Amino acid sequence: MKDRFAEMLGIQLLEAGNGKAKAKMELHDEHMNAVDIAQGGAIFSLADLTLAAAANSQGKVAVAVNVNISFVKAAGKGTLFAEAFETSQSIKLATYTINITNSEGDLVACAQGMVYRKEKTF
Repeated sequence: MKDRFAEMLGIQLLEAGNGKAKAKMELHDEHMNAVDIAQGGAIFSLADLTLAAAANSQGKVAVAVNVNISFVKAAGKGTLFAEAFETSQSIKLATYTINITNSEGDLVACAQGMVYRKEKTF
């Protein structure tokens, strides 16, 4: 999966298939906000790329129609990991849970996303 924005942020897709995906992002100075913790948009982007990889691994083009995220622990420099998995699906819609953890395995954020599956295939 080639996502130019995710690539610019340094997000690396580790695996994707069967409605699941894993990715990681090394946090650097440019990912930090004014209070020196990871910017929420950077964390959301990691969740969004992982959602897209999981949803599109089913073979049809899937686009997000809704994504909600809860930030549960601040993240500093280091590595964040995201894991997405499908929780429900129909012909056109599917929902996913995306968990973002730090290097110690602590939950940093949890997201839920819904995608719309088009007729177009990858």
